[in-house]
Amino acid sequence: MKEYYGRERICVSFIERDKGKTLNLGAGAVRWLENDIFLGDENFISSDIDEKNLGRENKAKNKLTIDATNIPFKNNEISQIIILDVLEHIKDHEQVLNEIHRTLKKNGVLVISVPNDTLLSYLNPIRYAQHERHYKIKGILKMLKKKGFKIEGIFSGGRIWELADLYTHLLIKYITGRIVNLKFFNKLRDKEYIKHINTGNEIVIKARKV
Repeated sequence: MKEYYGRERICVSFIERDKGKTLNLGAGAVRWLENDIFLGDENFISSDIDEKNLGRENKAKNKLTIDATNIPFKNNEISQIIILDVLEHIKDHEQVLNEIHRTLKKNGVLVISVPNDTLLSYLNPIRYAQHERHYKIKGILKMLKKKGFKIEGIFSGGRIWELADLYTHLLIKYITGRIVNLKFFNKLRDKEYIKHINTGNEIVIKARKV
């Protein structure tokens, strides 16, 4: 397994391996779960609403086109659901959480990341172009508890270096059309995830269905 930094490192620490059937909601174009963490795992399902994100570059053995507001699995069927940087893009986010809770088994794990609604987040260009909302820590925790989840872990981190990495990433993508992992920023970003801070850019939560 590769070495991970920043938000990804925190997410990896919350994810349970060999948990059983695991669903990634929203593979997107950055497929580190599919192509490393769960590479070759027969119980892992990569999904996205956009079929082009489930092409040959996505190396998951099981791939499904899924709308997160209508997950095509039975009640209590999934052992773990991972949804990273997705919920903020969806208008009916409460329905997504309802579907996640419905399809998870009792004691099933949810690993979720969302952008933190802080003053610094107003410098995030994606906030204006793609996001429906950002989340306060208390707000997202309250919502998850209301939906029937017990919080097992929470971490908020990321500051200026993470934003610098984002701006550079977007610039390269705009100019070249390529998604590039800029290793220069890895350890700088990671320093912003050494300890939890309420004003961090990203909120990562591990919760369990009760």
